[in-house]
Amino acid sequence: MMYYAVKNILAVSYRKKLYDLPGGRRIHTTPTPRLGGLAFAPIICCTTILALTLHSVIAPGHHVGIPECLTWISALIFIYMTSTIDDLIGVRHYIKLSAQVVAALLVVASGFWINDLGGLFGVWSIPAAVGIPLTVLFITGIINALNLIDGMDGLAAGICMIAFCFATGRYFFSVVAFSALGTVAPFFYSNVRGLGLRRHKLFMGDTGSQTLGLVISVLAVGQITNSGTVLVKQDLILALSPLVIPVFDVVHVVIFRMLRGSHPFHPDMTHIHHRFTRCGFTPRQAVVFILCLAAIYVSVNMLLVRYVGVTLILLLDVVAWCALNGVIWALSRYRGISKVKRYSYKIKNSETNINAKLLKS
Repeated sequence: MMYYAVKNILAVSYRKKLYDLPGGRRIHTTPTPRLGGLAFAPIICCTTILALTLHSVIAPGHHVGIPECLTWISALIFIYMTSTIDDLIGVRHYIKLSAQVVAALLVVASGFWINDLGGLFGVWSIPAAVGIPLTVLFITGIINALNLIDGMDGLAAGICMIAFCFATGRYFFSVVAFSALGTVAPFFYSNVRGLGLRRHKLFMGDTGSQTLGLVISVLAVGQITNSGTVLVKQDLILALSPLVIPVFDVVHVVIFRMLRGSHPFHPDMTHIHHRFTRCGFTPRQAVVFILCLAAIYVSVNMLLVRYVGVTLILLLDVVAWCALNGVIWALSRYRGISKVKRYSYKIKNSETNINAKLLKS
């Protein structure tokens, strides 16, 4: 289904000239359609509703979460409509943020909000007065984090696929994760390799990144929501580990922008994928490295959770992230110095050749 949707979106985008033009911070060199995310929400909603309906018919006595599903779909449609308008004509930042907050409140209204931290910093269960605002902040933060890291072919889609593979919990969330994975995987191929003989690529745009950001954040909230049983450490780590890369990247970028005195949401070239390219990586190499790093974070955290607490795992993740940024900084600085030396060497050689020619004449 997603394959045919992508082909039709490509055809309409080229016919109506709905391109993302190169230039500025963009690394692509040809006009590329940016409406690939238009297919995400409809396909995910249809497959989820179909799966839940079939399950209710086959097992009528088993609760599959139809009311929660309808409320969640309302939030998804709200984000979908706002981000689609943004991709077509543009929307101001405060309008997008307001739409994200409304969508987060709809998720909370379905009965899912963070009411247990699983022992993080010694905190277990938390009241609604703290948990509901924390949930709204968490959902809006994940949506924006995924939106901001969507800067290279396959990066955001790859991180989402990793998160969907590790999503567990209730039947409803498993169905949503499976539907989303089946939707994103074909798009990942069209985003990285392209379709057709001419390898036409397609971007997900804000519609796709915000839709997937809401889906991932809802899966994480649902996985760590205490529903009458004690929240185990594995659930918290499994829910949050796939989000380490986008969240840490946004926190790092915002902090350094504020230290430089610039606006924290002013776009620049300080995201992790931009810094990898300055180290000499090609865009594809940078994407592969970051996706491998995300998978390593999940795997190592799941191994550590058996032996150490959640707080120590978070601190180790932060230390590993700081060490990685130190290595990236050193490599980019070394590469910059090498470029200057090579340039100086070429100038000296050219001056030497000119002087030699003058002496001969």
